[in-house]
Amino acid sequence: MSRKFKILERKADCVLVKYSDIDRYKVRDIENDDVAIGTYEHCKLIFDSYDINKVREEKKREFEKWLDEFAEA
Repeated sequence: MSRKFKILERKADCVLVKYSDIDRYKVRDIENDDVAIGTYEHCKLIFDSYDINKVREEKKREFEKWLDEFAEA
């Protein structure tokens, strides 16, 4: 049986949900990544400030850093 969630808030790039069976919350983005899991207060702060474009920029910087450190052209 898969777990169900109740949608509390939704933006273009993420959603804030509540687990249906426990008092726990989650922020999940449009790339299907769990961004935060925890209390409502914690997840609400993350949800309100979440910006997928900033996340993508950071992932790109980390990727380039990894390439510089571990890969040869």
